[in-house]
Formats: sequence, C-alpha cells, structure tokens
Amino acid sequence: MFNLLKKHKLMSTNGGGTCYVYPDAPATPGLVTADITFSRTIDMNIPLTMDNGTVVNMWGFADGGGGMGGGATYPSAPMRLTQGQIAHTTLDVGMMWMHTVHHHGIEPAHTSDGVGHITWDVYNGTYTYQWKPSHAGTFFYHCHTNTVLHAEMGMYGAIIVDPPEGPGTLFSGGPTYNAEVFWVVDEIDSSWHTLAWNAGTCGGDVGLNDLNPDYFVISGIDGSGNSAMSAPNIAATIQLGQKLLARYICAGYYPQLLRFGGGLTGTIYQSDGRPLPNPVTVSQIRASAAERYDIIFQPTQTGTYLIETDILDWITGAVLGTTRTSITVV
Repeated sequence: MFNLLKKHKLMSTNGGGTCYVYPDAPATPGLVTADITFSRTIDMNIPLTMDNGTVVNMWGFADGGGGMGGGATYPSAPMRLTQGQIAHTTLDVGMMWMHTVHHHGIEPAHTSDGVGHITWDVYNGTYTYQWKPSHAGTFFYHCHTNTVLHAEMGMYGAIIVDPPEGPGTLFSGGPTYNAEVFWVVDEIDSSWHTLAWNAGTCGGDVGLNDLNPDYFVISGIDGSGNSAMSAPNIAATIQLGQKLLARYICAGYYPQLLRFGGGLTGTIYQSDGRPLPNPVTVSQIRASAAERYDIIFQPTQTGTYLIETDILDWITGAVLGTTRTSITVV
C-alpha cells in the first residue's frame, strides 16, 4: 500500500513557518501474503461517560476501512491471532492528521514499527504494517505520533497472541484456563482532551509534562464506582475449580498497584509476553507504564473477590485514584 502523500510533510507552528519535516512513507517493503489482516481507521470523537455524568472525548482506532472511521470503541478493537501467523495491519487515515500503529512488544522490521517522525507517519492515505508474532501472550498496539498525547487520548487496543493450541492455553507447554478477562487500567486528565492532535509538536509548551488525572478507568469504564464490578469481560464469574486468566495491561503513565482482596492469590505466568522461568504466586502486583502481566486465578472457595488497582503518584506514592472490579466464584 502506498501512503498518498507529497514528497515531504511540513508541520507548521501556530504562527506560521515550519518546525520539522516528516519523511514520506514508501510502499511497504517485502510484503507477502498475509494469514490475517486487520484494518483500522481513525475515530477522534468517542464519547466516554463517567459515573458523575461528565462526558470526556476519547480517540481511537475503528475496526474497518474508509479513512475517517467513526464507531470506534475505547479501548480500540482488539487484534487476536495465532503465534507464527503473518499479519497485516492497514491503517487508513482519511484526513489531514497524522497517526501510526505501533505493535508494542512484537518487534517487527523498522519499516513496520510505526514509530512516527523517526520513520514516518500516515497522513491522508494508507499504510500497511507487516508483522509476525513469535511469542504467545498479551501485547497491545497504539499510535506513536505525538505519543504522549495520543496514548493519553486512548489510541490503543489489546493484541492477544494465542499459541498453536488455540484459546484456552496461555502458551505452548504452559497452563490452561477456562475463562479470561481484560484489565486495561488507565488514568485520564480531562483537561488534555480539548487539545489538537499536534499540540506541542512544534516546541510549544502545552502542559504535556503535567498530568493531573481526574478519572480512573478499567477497560474503558469508570472504575472508581460500581460500573466495572459486573461489566462483561472485566468482571468474571467462574465455577469453583475453574481457572481464570486475567490479561492485565498498565495503560497509564503513573505506576499502578493491582491488589487481590479476600485472601485471593494469582499466579503470574508471563510478563510482557514472555513466560517467567518460575511462575510467581502473589496477592498484588506493582506495574509501570506499558507493562503486561498474564495472571491465572484458581480460587479454592466460593464468594466474591474484590480486585482493586491503585494509581500512584510517581514521587510520593500517594494514591491518586482506584479502579475496582470483581471475581465471583460459584
């Protein structure tokens, strides 16, 4: 696929003139027939209603073609495929804005890595990223243009890589599970959500070094109240004796402390898409930005277990906010 651009893209400052040049995107080198294809467009109008009734505008990737999508969810639609498959992600940006897709943790060729500005950005056209996951586990994709802002605005989604055995096995030779949930925890500073897509890219100080979150979400739902306590794919109900896989992504910038209530413990089998040499059984996990953990729970008693994630101040460690969900065992 060709990015439909002129030779160079010049970014202008608010007062005119230019501040730097983005190189043009060539045709994707070495394209072969894909085993699976994902199509993504851009949606920069995703209303997210908080428990107090406030609506915060999010951005994301819509599943489908057509340039200026609409209909996206927050987080964006997941990509699920099998280890070893050749995948194509075609990004269609049908507008005068710039975006990319970076498949975090997959490690493709640099021409498919999606790091904007260092390589190129997709601008009013399309580009196809080619990648092949060599490890099963939990990964994610996100925009890598003006990354600090675009990630905060919600431009990310999960990547789930199943082993050849398929869903129900975490990785080849690894543990099995009966059900799975997704805990994607993030903080939101609503004051950022009125900024333009290129805010701060020409050297102006728009405050992207000063994040003051006022909402705390888990998998796209306000997690500070009861909304996520029974939400599908976040909260879980399993039978006694069954095993639950929680795919946890620290999607925010602040550190997080994931805590399991009621004496519940979980076993970490993978970190950042790689099996641990020795699985670790824990009652809490501390994580930093972009870390992922695959945790399997097998409760030994019936009941409802509270799952809480504290978002912590970088310096003081003070709790800025907490998300809550649950595991019910019957």
